Amino acid sequence: MLFHVAWEFVDTSEDGLRRSLAVFSNWQPPEGAQFQGFYGFADGTGGAAIVEVDTVTTLDRTVAPWLPWLRFTIKPILSIEESSQLAGEAIAFRDSVG
Repeated sequence: MLFHVAWEFVDTSEDGLRRSLAVFSNWQPPEGAQFQGFYGFADGTGGAAIVEVDTVTTLDRTVAPWLPWLRFTIKPILSIEESSQLAGEAIAFRDSVG
């Protein structure tokens, strides 16, 4: 399963940032989580990642360590080919209904 994971800092105090950076420097993604892309926003307010996980439990393990400092928005994503195909199928279904 592929997810777009975006976050924003909720604790922007110097101590909060210092602590989150210390934790990050020792953190490894859990088994079953592969980051396809990992980015920080240029304005310093947060970041985004494309993460492939084997289960939703793995996704929770991935973000749980960061809850004191970050607020997450997580959305499942599909390739544009899959997304376009599904949109076409949905249109075809609606067209088939009188």
